[in-house]
Amino acid sequence: MRKGTGIAGATLLYGPEEPVPDLVLAMQFLIDDLRGSGRRIGGIKLNAAGLRIRSDPFDIVLTLAPAPLPARAIEGVVRPHREPGPDFARVHLARALRRHRHALGFLLRRRGALPPDAETAAHELIREGRLSLLPVIEAAPPALLVWQPGGLALTLAEFRALDPALLTQPGDPESRLLRPTAPDRQSVARPALPPATPKPTSRLDRDRQHSLGTLFGTERIRARGLPAIDRDQERLTAALRETLPRAAAVGAWAALLGGLS
Repeated sequence: MRKGTGIAGATLLYGPEEPVPDLVLAMQFLIDDLRGSGRRIGGIKLNAAGLRIRSDPFDIVLTLAPAPLPARAIEGVVRPHREPGPDFARVHLARALRRHRHALGFLLRRRGALPPDAETAAHELIREGRLSLLPVIEAAPPALLVWQPGGLALTLAEFRALDPALLTQPGDPESRLLRPTAPDRQSVARPALPPATPKPTSRLDRDRQHSLGTLFGTERIRARGLPAIDRDQERLTAALRETLPRAAAVGAWAALLGGLS
């Protein structure tokens, strides 16, 4: 999060094993979650390189980078502060950084004037950014996630379980995953990565790729009731505490019972 600017973001990195992110599928999952939480969609813009969704009071922007990021852009990536002990994810994350093939940038921006309480606004922005990023990850799971601009490298399991308040804190400067390239090696050409081997498919699978039924995104089954599950939990908790008007409380209960049926 950029302090005082109302902007939070992340970079999702994909290796040779992960396909290029499907922006159409990410758009579908995002809209499902936003509408499921009662948010109004004010506008959508989609092209081959990016997606923009206006859902007041926020704008959500996804930008696709089909080539690896420059080395200087990822040399400062660090790990969050953690308890003393081995960091078992470090080797996996450093390897994923070096081998990534393409990236997906995520940005959440608050529109209009910022709330007067800067601390409350920052926590609200982080919470909204995390909830909005979860459906993107579900639609296009990356090899790792880098929260920006702090440069925190996280596995998907860590990001899902992480306390959102920790995303407002800087990372550990002693835990850099990649070190700057030595001057005598900067001119050495990096070895080319082997081309990704396509997975074998049946004739039926190849036909489905050209079917109009899958025109609006990659086919992926999403369990019923999953959209905005984190947001629904918060709405249900508020209803149980009687902090919502009666009509909203009844609606939360109805949504829960409908998802269990």
